[in-house]
Order: sequence, then structure tokens, then C-alpha cells
Amino acid sequence: MIIETTRFGGLEAAEEELITFPRGLVGLPELTGFFMFDGPAGTPFKWLQSTDRAELAYVVCDPVLFVPDYRVRASVEELAPVEITAVDDAVVAVVLSVPDDWRLMTANLAGPLVFNVPKRLGMQLVVSDPAFSVKHCVFGGPGGPAAAEAPGGGA
Repeated sequence: MIIETTRFGGLEAAEEELITFPRGLVGLPELTGFFMFDGPAGTPFKWLQSTDRAELAYVVCDPVLFVPDYRVRASVEELAPVEITAVDDAVVAVVLSVPDDWRLMTANLAGPLVFNVPKRLGMQLVVSDPAFSVKHCVFGGPGGPAAAEAPGGGA
């Protein structure tokens, strides 16, 4: 099938590659169909493209890449929409916000995405842990570790 997008044109996806979010996303319950594919080569990023709205795509990645001890605590009841009954069934990702200055990239650690990969189901949780921000600075901001390595950046 072809998924029409405003950012990527037509994307070819097999039916078994589509992900269903039974309850949609937080604030967007009507968006239930998605397709995930790799981002730029050599990066850990992926795109989560809505199949319901051509203009809606999110950059996502594994939060452990920048918060090594990141763990989502959720009950079996909370994970019922994605039919997760064992930790091994779950894969977690977070949505990134990437501004023009990529060093200011943030991650939504308070609203992780949880996937049951074998069943192609996903959901967004709301985590009430005060340690997790909706705008966690991935690189530490200007002057942070990435700024020192970036061309023209650093102190």
C-alpha cells in the first residue's frame, strides 16, 4: 500500500508494517494508524508517520541513548490497549522535537510511546514521575557536550 505524506511523498508499506494505536495519541485520539521507518542513515532516529494525516510525522528514538537509566513503570492494566503482559513484549521510544539548531533538541520523557512489536500495537503513556520532563534537553543545550563537537559550536 502507498501512504501519502506531505514530507516524504508516497511511502510504500506492507500491511504487516503498519502500527495501530487503539487509543490514538495524547490529545489526538482519532489518530490510530501509523507507519514507522528509519530516519537518516547512520542515526538512531526513526520517523513515526501518521496514516490518518499526511502532514503528521514524528521523529522518535530509544530514550536509553541519552538517559541510560530511563525506565517506564506501568501496570498490566495500563498496558492493556497494546496487550503487553511481559516486559519482553515492550519496546519504548520517545518523541523528539528538533528545532533548526539541532543542539537544542528535546525529548518528551513524560509521554513515552510503548510498542508491542509482534502485534503491531502502540500507545502513548503519561508518566507522572517528576524526574521526566516533556522537554528533556537531549544534548545539554548550547555549551553542552554536542555544542563543543559541532562545527562552529562550543565555548
